[in-house]
Amino acid sequence: MGSAAAAFREGGLSTANALVEAVEGALGSTALGRGDGAESPVVLSDEICLVPGKPVVRVEAAPGNARRIFTGIDVVALGCDVEEMVWATLTDYQNLAKVVPNLVSNTVLSAEAHVGARLQQVGTARLGGVATFTAQTTLDVREYRHGLPAYMEADHLDGQADQASAREIGAALPLRDGVFPRPYSISSLPHRDITMKAVGGDFRHYQGVWRMQSLPGCAPPGHTAMRLTYSVELSPRAWVPIALIEGNVARTLGENLEAIRDFVVEQGECCQVEDEGREDSDEAR
Repeated sequence: MGSAAAAFREGGLSTANALVEAVEGALGSTALGRGDGAESPVVLSDEICLVPGKPVVRVEAAPGNARRIFTGIDVVALGCDVEEMVWATLTDYQNLAKVVPNLVSNTVLSAEAHVGARLQQVGTARLGGVATFTAQTTLDVREYRHGLPAYMEADHLDGQADQASAREIGAALPLRDGVFPRPYSISSLPHRDITMKAVGGDFRHYQGVWRMQSLPGCAPPGHTAMRLTYSVELSPRAWVPIALIEGNVARTLGENLEAIRDFVVEQGECCQVEDEGREDSDEAR
């Protein structure tokens, strides 16, 4: 674990702002949006803690009218298993629209416990001013508690890959149905994945993968920490130029990660209150 992460462990939450400044100094701006300059890292390593900053967002070109978008955020919660909480939130398919702000509607067409679901969703992304891009998509969702099989992932890039090489590889890498974009997070730690693949709707091609992994080195005492990333490749129907919507879709994905983080953190605080209530009750006995 790097020196920034060590400082976070030693100082706890009081050093969080200093840590974010250190991370931003190392990685550059993490502002939402297009994020395709040198400021956006090629991959996220578990050797650095991103909490509690804004999501990191990266956009890469793909063949044809398509893009690959990579987003990541770190989540720290008090008193609960934060990775389990994020997993429970993303697999609570009936209530996703209550957490994810860009979902106008979310209908569960079918579901099977511990396997996944088929969802019909309508989502929006702002195009500036009052204009919005709205898309309806039917998605097959699958759960992988022990991570996605290697044959279902695109080729990995290591932490040493430079910007130019990453973009050259991505621009030439074809969209392959059922082979999901490379994970944004590189780690030797165990992880869980959830895939989302369009089987109908307004996208010619849409498939993405949520990745969840614990970050024990980024958690102050009494807390747990994890990294949530989403990698997606998308291509709208031919009449919608991807260049018109890519930055706003990227921004919206970043906002979704922030909303999930805020929801989970709030639930973690409630969990802590419940635990303290139990302790007080036990002591009263």
